[in-house]
Amino acid sequence: MITMMRVDDRLIHGQVAVMWSKELQIQRIIVASDRIAANELQVSALKMAAPADVKAAILPIDKAAGIINDPRSKDMKILVISNDPADLLHLAEKIGERPVLNIANYGRIGGDLSQKTKVAESVYLTGQDKEVIEKIAGLGIEIIHQPLPSDTRQAFQKMMGGK
Repeated sequence: MITMMRVDDRLIHGQVAVMWSKELQIQRIIVASDRIAANELQVSALKMAAPADVKAAILPIDKAAGIINDPRSKDMKILVISNDPADLLHLAEKIGERPVLNIANYGRIGGDLSQKTKVAESVYLTGQDKEVIEKIAGLGIEIIHQPLPSDTRQAFQKMMGGK
């Protein structure tokens, strides 16, 4: 079962590997991205960044969906991460679960920040990002902003100027 999905440019890093994994008692981290799964160097680095007691898998979206939909995953606590909201939209369309999506550190790496809207100190979105996020919400997925477990959970769509 997916405990949480997260959009984070840094993928597996200290906040995810240490704080969120402990807070949510994660057993498996799945990085869902066709692009990242095709990069052997990134796959190796991400697996090394995961806590020793948490299995990390860096998978293309279809394969990640297959694992999540497998009945054997029902009793696992899984954290799904991508550095692109569109990846998580595609994944959400292929699975039956509707876990919370935490958008916490996204949009500052790459691209021209002047072409993006600042939604939070650590989140910058393009118009296309906003459209993708609205589609995710349309699937019945709650979207939040909570960088750290100790931070206050905020309704992401309100932060974007919506409901």
